[in-house]
Amino acid sequence: MDQTQRVYQIFSPDPLTAAQLSLYVQIDDARGDENVVQTLARTIRLSANPVSQVLAGHKGSGKSTELMRLAKELEKGDSNSRYFVVTCRADDDIDRNDVDFPEVLMAIVRQLAIQLRERADIHLKPGYFSERLERLKTLLASDVSFDGIELDAGILTVSSTIKNSPDARAEIRKLLEPDTTNWLTAANNVIDEAMVQLPKKGYAGLVVLFEGLDKMIDRPVEHAGCSTTEQLFVHRAAQLTAFRCHTVYTLPLSLAYSHHEQTIKSSFGNHVPVLPMVRIAARPPKQSPYIPGIESLEKIVQTRCNAANIAVDQLFKDTKLMRGFIQLSGGQPRQLMELVRESILTSGLPIDNKALERARHEGQREYARMLRKEHWPILNEVRKTGAYIRTAETEALFRELIDSRALLQYRNADEWYGLNPMVAGLKAPAQPKKKSKKK
Repeated sequence: MDQTQRVYQIFSPDPLTAAQLSLYVQIDDARGDENVVQTLARTIRLSANPVSQVLAGHKGSGKSTELMRLAKELEKGDSNSRYFVVTCRADDDIDRNDVDFPEVLMAIVRQLAIQLRERADIHLKPGYFSERLERLKTLLASDVSFDGIELDAGILTVSSTIKNSPDARAEIRKLLEPDTTNWLTAANNVIDEAMVQLPKKGYAGLVVLFEGLDKMIDRPVEHAGCSTTEQLFVHRAAQLTAFRCHTVYTLPLSLAYSHHEQTIKSSFGNHVPVLPMVRIAARPPKQSPYIPGIESLEKIVQTRCNAANIAVDQLFKDTKLMRGFIQLSGGQPRQLMELVRESILTSGLPIDNKALERARHEGQREYARMLRKEHWPILNEVRKTGAYIRTAETEALFRELIDSRALLQYRNADEWYGLNPMVAGLKAPAQPKKKSKKK
């Protein structure tokens, strides 16, 4: 593997795996937030009963990496304190374009069965699920008998059909909807069986981490009169929190900052941990550089360079360019990785100033195409003050800007918003001049 390929791969924006923990850099101080992992873990360890929690943050802010660290933290200790952690990834079992509670339930039970068997040699019995799965056979167009087969294999037949066939998904949901309570009972029977077996294997309990739900596509659900994210996390909250084990779900940031905020807090433990961006500048309108935040991202770059056995001045033609890329990222670790990789593709090594300007112009063009006239009053207010008070009329627009990361959220002493640097360089479209009336 040559040097360029090695550097390109080490700057992958994908979440870190357990084998890549040496690349992790602690940046909580620069984010201005408490240690999210410790907060989530402490809540689980101190609770007498199963708790459901959510973790919110911008796409690419590092939620998957923090959940991986949470799993490692919970798996430490002796039989009185360590937990068996099941990680569910939405893309493995769910179509992010169309998500509802039945698919979440199926994914949790399937991953529970697989991971307990593979990692703890615990074989869960299908039990009540066999009967319920048999009822779906006509919709599944399957001749397979669910009686006696492995639980995860039976669930896979259903979840694959739901994921890959929108028509079958709609029919299965119609059948499951009035029977949700019984499906939850079946799932909890499986969880109860696991909870009986886990102490024999040296575990104090069970935790399910469900990542990727923050990336679900938010679109209208006509029959429910709300969006898909609202349907799942607000109207289905009672079901999401009904599993008899600890659960943590990733939550879309825009939903955490909607008029549903208090309802979500009430359903998921009265506190929504948010993973904010790294602060690299002061709150608008001041916008002076915030050196501790910049240095924390420089440390991320240095750590990756060390792993690739390359000096920073071999990565960037001018070491000042590193700060240029950090500023352009807006304090988004994933965005910084993507910018470095894109520049390697377009200009090779070392990265030069032309690559930085090319990345800036491409980003500006993308946002210029996306932004609409009605977005600009919000953007201009944030540019001036770092704050915006939502109204019923502007909430949907505000959530669009958060989802697209045109607006970035920061938490340092107080909570504020900043424009994505790709957007900050744009100007609001000129308003057409009103024609004067002729006398």
